[in-house]
Amino acid sequence: MDSRQQAILRTLLYADLFDYPLTKDQIFRFLISKKNIGKQELFSVLKNKSLPIEQSGEYFYLTQRKSLVTERQKRKTVSSQKLELAKKIINKISFISSIKLIGISGALSMENCDEDDDIDFFVITDKNLVWTTRLLLIILLTFLGVYRNRKSKNHSNKICLNMILDEDNLCFGKINQDLYTAHEIVQLLPILNKEETYEKFINNNPWIKNYIANFTVEKNFDDKKNVLFDRLIVQLFKLLQIEKIARFFQLKYMKNHRTNEITKDGFLKFHPYDYKAHVLASYKKELQKRGL
Repeated sequence: MDSRQQAILRTLLYADLFDYPLTKDQIFRFLISKKNIGKQELFSVLKNKSLPIEQSGEYFYLTQRKSLVTERQKRKTVSSQKLELAKKIINKISFISSIKLIGISGALSMENCDEDDDIDFFVITDKNLVWTTRLLLIILLTFLGVYRNRKSKNHSNKICLNMILDEDNLCFGKINQDLYTAHEIVQLLPILNKEETYEKFINNNPWIKNYIANFTVEKNFDDKKNVLFDRLIVQLFKLLQIEKIARFFQLKYMKNHRTNEITKDGFLKFHPYDYKAHVLASYKKELQKRGL
């Protein structure tokens, strides 16, 4: 098996962990490889009958996993409804001046949601305003009845603010430079983007090419500019030192409920369960079973 065949198999093995068959364009876009492989070359390798993969319609998957096709089609229908809801919610909260980017992350960004899944938002803010922005988002989302807090029993269509970082913390440190994080970045679906913040975020993480070399930015969204009003509000937040107040009260509230949350300056990550460790361990195990 040559390096191109191995790359295809690695990519389908990773997707299989999420019960997710891939189209050939997705195999190209999310190809797990350290070097770029052209579309035509890759698609010709996909025709190789010796690979332990199968095809049904437009979808490719590991052998004996055809049932995933029906499941993906079902999840795609569910996800399309959640995407419409997410876009409407983002439109309602987009007036918050300190927001530079809101993207949809997690399963929904891949249209791989079940009915009872929540909706993950990835947010980038102005410098030194992560706590202020988080507080404003929580207030608004709670008012709209869609915020997922620790007491939420029904998670369906609730908004989870799983990661918030500011424009001075766009680069992930070495401890987070792994396949799981790289995949989360490249599958991110930007909805609200101001002043090319999404492009800056991607450019600040060139290391993702060490895992997913074919990835390029697909410009299928509008870029907005910060208006004068936004800049004035941001300066007012900073003048009044709202960030210190917001940080103090939120940390105080969270004090007795901390799990695996990360709350560093300019970087907030809220994942009570370390799903990344589980995925990477499972992936490594599958690679070893196949001698990859």
